[in-house]
Order: sequence, then C-alpha cells, then structure tokens
Amino acid sequence: MTITYALIQMLEKVAEKTDRARIITKAEVFKLILNGKAVVGCEYRKAGAVHKEFGPVIFASGGFGADFGSDSLLAQYRPDLLHLPTTNGEHCTGDAIKMGEAIGATTTDLEWVQVHPTGLVKPDDPDAKVKFLAAEALRGVGGLVLDANGKRFANELGRRDYVTGEMWKSKPPFRLCLNKAAADEIIWHAKHYTGRGVMKFYESGAALAKDMGVPLQTLVDTHQAHYDAAKKTEKDPDGGKWPAYPSGKSWDEASGKTGSGKKFYHNVIDGSKVATEPFYVAIITPVIHYCMGGLECTVLGECITKAGVIPGLYVAGEAAGGIHGNNRLGGNSLLDCVVFGRVSGKAAVKYTFGAGDKFRLCPSPLELKELVK
Repeated sequence: MTITYALIQMLEKVAEKTDRARIITKAEVFKLILNGKAVVGCEYRKAGAVHKEFGPVIFASGGFGADFGSDSLLAQYRPDLLHLPTTNGEHCTGDAIKMGEAIGATTTDLEWVQVHPTGLVKPDDPDAKVKFLAAEALRGVGGLVLDANGKRFANELGRRDYVTGEMWKSKPPFRLCLNKAAADEIIWHAKHYTGRGVMKFYESGAALAKDMGVPLQTLVDTHQAHYDAAKKTEKDPDGGKWPAYPSGKSWDEASGKTGSGKKFYHNVIDGSKVATEPFYVAIITPVIHYCMGGLECTVLGECITKAGVIPGLYVAGEAAGGIHGNNRLGGNSLLDCVVFGRVSGKAAVKYTFGAGDKFRLCPSPLELKELVK
C-alpha cells in the first residue's frame, strides 16, 4: 500500500503540471481499437458511457490471481487452484491478457501460478477470498510455522512452492509464531497485522498452547528441538544427517525429513522459555499470489503475435509473461515493474514520435475521423 500510494501521488503531480497527462478514475477499459494490425487506442466505460482514447496502449493491469469465474484464466489453466483465496486485489482478473488475446496476441506460461504459503486468515472472516500477505520477513526473523498439533513440518526459509507443498501434506490450521526477539525485530509488522485483526498477541506460550488446544509440552519440545539444531549447526554446520537447503547437511530433523533441511537460524529460544515467552501468532493458509504467465513480449515490452510485433501495444509488470520462469523470486515483481515500465514507456514514445523525433500521429488525422464515427 505504501508503494502504491507513493506512485499515485507522483502520477497526480505529473498530471497537475501538464495537460498532456490525465488520470481517468472509475473507468474500465474493455476493448482495443485497431487500425489494420496496429493498436491505435482503447475503449472504456465510465459512468455508464463508452469513451475512446487514441494512441499507443501500455497494459499494466496486473495478473489474473483473482479471476475466479467459470470462464476465467484460472479455470482454464489452473482449475486445481480455484478453491484457494488470493492476495490479489479484486481487479486482478486478467483483463489485459484477454483483450490482447482477442486481437491475436500470444501468451506464455499461463499455467505457472505462484501459491504463497502465508496468507493471513482473519478469525472472524476465515473464508474471505482476498487475504493479506504475511511477508517473508516474518519467517526470516525467526518465525516458526506450526501445524494443528503444534509441531514444525518444514524449513520455514525454503522456497514458497516448497513450504506450500509441505502444508498440503500436513494438518491445518497452520500458525506462524514469532517469539519476543523475532517480533521485536519486526515489531511494526507485528503491530500492523495485530491491528488488522490477522495476528494475535499472547502473553505467554502457555496461553498460546491453551488457545491451540495442544499440550504446552508439545510447544516446549518443538522449540527445544529447533534450538538444539541451531546450536549444533553453530558448532558443525555440515555435520547433520539430513540433506539441507540450498546445499550441505542439516541438523534439523523436522525439515530434514522433507529433503530441504534448515541451515540458517535467527532468534531461537530453548524450550524452557516457552511457557512464559510472549508470542505474536497468525493463522496462515496457502494463497494465490502471483501469475508468472501473461502476454508474450519483446525486450522492449512490445506485445507480439505469431507473425511478429503488434504495433502500438505494450505490456509491463505482471500482465507480461515469461519474465520470471515458473516461480518468481520474492522482491522481483517490483523490479520487473520498474524495468519494463521504463522500457515500454520509452518504446511507446519512440513509436509515437517516429524517427528523429518527428511527430507521427497514429492514427493519421484522416484515419482518426473514420475511427471516431
């Protein structure tokens, strides 16, 4: 939200300073305008009326992670995920991809949809289709993921697809638990999530065990085993019996059995402290998070058909496919937006003004008269 707000503020400042940039709100683009094989504008609905805008089009409307209809892209390419909630806004329904396909644009990697392991469940609205995301940082500072029985079952620092896969094999509900040291390191997040009602503060591990309906000794044993593995790793990093992630050997049995043993530990506590240790805890669930697939494009962000580049149509961000392979790395989505946002913007300007900065309107004045009839 912070990033989005800052971007909107900057766009508003640009629009205030020039009559060559406008922000149109509460509008829905639904169709591309063609002049032969070139895209020369788009049609949109606003306040019940249809309007037209002319010029090159850059799609930057996100993916299809909230497209749950029976004829949706999810239903077509990943029907096995339709039952999951999503971290995507309700606007992420793949509209740009569908409009591109309607004029022959090719797509790529639409079957690759990233499921994130830590969507935050709000206890008073557990079935909400759209959920907040628990950032990786919560696990990075030492948060442990526990199953319904209060036991660890995976390497919390493993890849998103790995952690999610281990959750499928284990018993829900799952909890992300931060001890005091871990929570203090990322206290803004902990308090923010608590204020949102998706995380709960417990005065002690005893209170947490009671709320979970598990013996306190189970939480004690879980933390003690994790602590012991951390201490053994300090003394002999590769002396464990289990295969580790990303390489070497691990002392951690809970994750080692999965073939992706834990090697890095932060803010660990021994079992003797659990009973009186304060915790911040969230119930978590796998959620649809990011679509690696989208409209196929060139290195300039130009959309393409099987025959070549579509003049006047560009794409950036999650609407573009083929940038991240089959499993995007955390943090790279913003990088993608910045890089292809700049690249496609420059390409669209160059296309509009033509060689040597000589203005070239597309469509031409005579063609424009025909198109607006």
